[in-house]
Amino acid sequence: MLMDKLRDGAQSRVAKIIFWLIILSFALAGVGSYLNRPASNDPAVVDDEVISAQTLEQSYQNERSSLQSQYGESASKLFENQEYLAQLKRSVLDRLINQVLLNHKAQKTGVRLGDSQVKEAIRQMKEFQTDDKFDNQKFVSSVSRFGFTPESFANTLRQDLTRDLWLNGLLNTDFALPGELSRLAALYDEKRDVKIITVPAAQFEKAITLSDEDVKAYYDDHGNEFMHPEMVKVNFVVLDAAEIAKTIKPSESDLKNYYDQHESLFTQPAKRKVAHILITDKDDAKAKAKAEAIFTQLKNGADFATLAKADSADTLSARNGGELDWFEKGVMDPAFENAAFALKDKGDLSEVVKSSFGYHIIKLIDKEDDSALPYEKVADSVRKKYLTEKAHEIFLDQQQQMSDVGFENPDSLDQVADTLKLKVNSTDFISSSNLPAEINVPAVTQVAFSEKLRDENTNSEVITVSDDKAVMLHVIDYKQAAVKPFDEVAKDAKAKLLVERETEKAKASADSLLAKVKTSTDLTAEIKALNAKEEIKTQLSRFGGAIEPDMAKLIFAMPKVLDNSVSATVYSHENGDASVVVLQKVVHDSTPNAQLMNGLSQQLIKLNQDAAYRALLAELKQKATIKYGLNDKQQSTN
Repeated sequence: MLMDKLRDGAQSRVAKIIFWLIILSFALAGVGSYLNRPASNDPAVVDDEVISAQTLEQSYQNERSSLQSQYGESASKLFENQEYLAQLKRSVLDRLINQVLLNHKAQKTGVRLGDSQVKEAIRQMKEFQTDDKFDNQKFVSSVSRFGFTPESFANTLRQDLTRDLWLNGLLNTDFALPGELSRLAALYDEKRDVKIITVPAAQFEKAITLSDEDVKAYYDDHGNEFMHPEMVKVNFVVLDAAEIAKTIKPSESDLKNYYDQHESLFTQPAKRKVAHILITDKDDAKAKAKAEAIFTQLKNGADFATLAKADSADTLSARNGGELDWFEKGVMDPAFENAAFALKDKGDLSEVVKSSFGYHIIKLIDKEDDSALPYEKVADSVRKKYLTEKAHEIFLDQQQQMSDVGFENPDSLDQVADTLKLKVNSTDFISSSNLPAEINVPAVTQVAFSEKLRDENTNSEVITVSDDKAVMLHVIDYKQAAVKPFDEVAKDAKAKLLVERETEKAKASADSLLAKVKTSTDLTAEIKALNAKEEIKTQLSRFGGAIEPDMAKLIFAMPKVLDNSVSATVYSHENGDASVVVLQKVVHDSTPNAQLMNGLSQQLIKLNQDAAYRALLAELKQKATIKYGLNDKQQSTN
């Protein structure tokens, strides 16, 4: 959908919001049920609204690109697993179906957004701003990078905002009961003392013998751990405004003409030097009255510096008769600044001015108006701006040429390169995690690994990498993800199998020790024989971070000790070690603090909202007609 396309790794506001929505829909929607292929090839039809293969593929590639940019190598390893990729694609389809269902429901409830609301939402997006102001050129460039026109972007955003507005109105009415909060607070603040006996797995290495047959059998059973990722060979050309700028050789006359036509870009900004008297008081009316009284004194001939020293709340400037340093526009409080720049002649006084600091009386001491800097002083800046502007103009023209020539000659990039004097770059087989640096952006990854481009064997459309860089691709060859040959990974397979066997022995030893813990109080000999480490952890909290989160979760799930019973269990560490955990004491804090109660209230409300969201989707799916078309096991559902 729209906002998925705007994600770009980073850490923009939109990216964070979209990542949260994806995680939410993955968690709540699940994989879903998939039924018999209808006559069309569309992945799904929801109440007569088609989710096309192109939409699914684009959303799927966006999701892969997002995961890749956020998790790097970890994501690359996941992408080697074809079962994971299939599940990821099904999850993306479920999310698209959920969005369509929610859009339909929002439309039926009559929720509407006007054009002005949509425009204002666009204007407020940081992604489309320069120096905190909406930049239309940046907006057009950014949305076109993801295949939108300004109009289609606005229409899709309207749909997303309408859905969100309706959902917020529905879900934001939940609340938490005091009794629920008290019980949650007691559990949250609970402390536990435990004894932990850890058996190290590495000590069993010398006792383990692995045959070639053992290693081969492990490889055969765990093929998805030894995968070559999906790979492509691509040719690509890069159109770069910075390179274009290097070819531009302006004459001195060109630069002086540019300076004359853009003189406002090369000026010394206006400055003011003023003195002020600041009056403050908890009682606003008193402060204003005092300021007006001082203003009257000044009009009657009183000395400004003397009154500033005696009455100004700005003690630092008061020492100097109220004088401030020179300042330009955009530095001071807006009300103060406007009044200061409105003064015309030296010695002029402002009326009483209210700012966020209090009430001011301002006196103009000196001023410098905007003035053009001589060409000789700004020649370097003129040259840089000229080259940047001209290069960008040429870049936009050549970007269109690239699109036209690439479309008219789809079989290769040769004609594009000849026309625009560009180099055709070629790669060997590359995965999504190791594209060449100059094209290693999500938008390029998405296109390079799309089924459409390689199936049609044509040039890609122009891909906007940045405002001043564009790329065109041609996929030359493709390799599906596949299991690596045994000879290539035999050492890795042996190392993995060794760790597995060490882990099994550590777990078996811990299980044996657990049985003895429940019947004996002295385990000194057993602990020594296993080369185990015994430690006592006191006052552990559920979320304190003193131990591994999964171990903390296990400890706080253990039953309390009753009478002479023993509450103990075994915990397996990620490194293969195994620990026997013995619960010794449980302590409750009877007086949870207000801050905790407030935080828990928000969390409980969020859980209730999630439950309501799941129930809503279940109801919408039950009432909807959804037809799937991904595999032979699919069928229609009502």
